[in-house]
Amino acid sequence: MSIAVSADIKPSRLLLITMAAAAIVVALIGVIFAFALVGQLSFVFRMSLAGACVVAAILAFWLVLRSRTAVWLHISGTGQIRLVEHHVAVRAKPGSQVMNGGLAQLLAGSTVWPNLLLLRLRLENGRTRTIPILPDSVPRETFRALQVACRWVASHNNDA
Repeated sequence: MSIAVSADIKPSRLLLITMAAAAIVVALIGVIFAFALVGQLSFVFRMSLAGACVVAAILAFWLVLRSRTAVWLHISGTGQIRLVEHHVAVRAKPGSQVMNGGLAQLLAGSTVWPNLLLLRLRLENGRTRTIPILPDSVPRETFRALQVACRWVASHNNDA
């Protein structure tokens, strides 16, 4: 049996919607603090908490939008992982395709669940990259093949 799999992983819409909802909830908590609907806090403290909540919500959502990259992931039959990432907006423009890529190693903190893969990869330059893969990021068959390949690579990394 070969575990070789190639996948073009698109940014998950479900993850974007979930993060947008979380950011809205945090911003609404800030609004609740601002209008003193909770507790007996001083005006300055309420406004500070409200401002911190709104800024945190905006910053978190901006970071999620900024990190939306499409990734091409190839796991060979021997467990070698090659990662190539490209921005979604760049991909749409013909003729200009900026790509960063190289070999990667699956780290111990990776999570393989039935409907979520969180792959922690150490890149050749030493940086760690976490790639969330939800079922809407790839076709169903590819998602299943990625699960199997990642479990195989993780089990063989532990043997070494």
